[in-house]
Amino acid sequence: MKLFAWLLLLPLLTCQTALAAPLHIVSEAWPPYIYEEAGVLKGVDYDVTNRVLNELGYEAQWQLMPWRRALYDTASGSADAILDITPNPEREPQYIFPAEPLSHSESVLFYHIDRPHQFTGLQDLRGLKIGVSAGYVYGNPEFMHADYFSREPAANTEASLLMLMRERVDMVIMNKRVGQFTLRKLGLDQQVAYHPLVISSGALFLAFHRSPDMAALAKRFSSNLSTFKRSGEYLQILQRYSVSDR
Repeated sequence: MKLFAWLLLLPLLTCQTALAAPLHIVSEAWPPYIYEEAGVLKGVDYDVTNRVLNELGYEAQWQLMPWRRALYDTASGSADAILDITPNPEREPQYIFPAEPLSHSESVLFYHIDRPHQFTGLQDLRGLKIGVSAGYVYGNPEFMHADYFSREPAANTEASLLMLMRERVDMVIMNKRVGQFTLRKLGLDQQVAYHPLVISSGALFLAFHRSPDMAALAKRFSSNLSTFKRSGEYLQILQRYSVSDR
């Protein structure tokens, strides 16, 4: 009788063990995609990733850090995955990108309303100082390599915007949603605006460390994410953060 009871219990124990599989994921605070509020992590891509991984039987262990360190830790295997990264020829050999992206990014130029600069194309940046985030690769080769303006790195998006307020840079390039969210948080949304012309755009992914185990997980994650995006629960997460499906 006891043996029969144990046989009934064994599948439950196995399931609980599978659900406890840890996965170390790193990223930089990047609201509204991922950020910390009152000691609690949240964000649209954070919520979606947790939901899909839980369905696959993984428990994510999250760590926020500077972007350059997040890139290094994932490439070296100290972390299993990095959240909200865009692919490019340099990164693709270092990380495994699933087929399905989490969301979409548009980078624009923010400026102080008291110091507007005409901007209809990159040539209008001649002689200016543009704030960028250290370690970020903006998906516009001309912007990244042009020698007629300077790119001034800052540790994160908040630091870039504070450089703008202190007149250390003329404009700042950043994700439009991130910039708007951060400006509201800093109470600067009435002092800083952005040019509508998109400098670069692209998909954002949960990218994995290059290993056979992670390659298999990336395929499963991509398939489940694609399915989850067609659910009502996915739309509820987007609405929670006032984000569209792009």
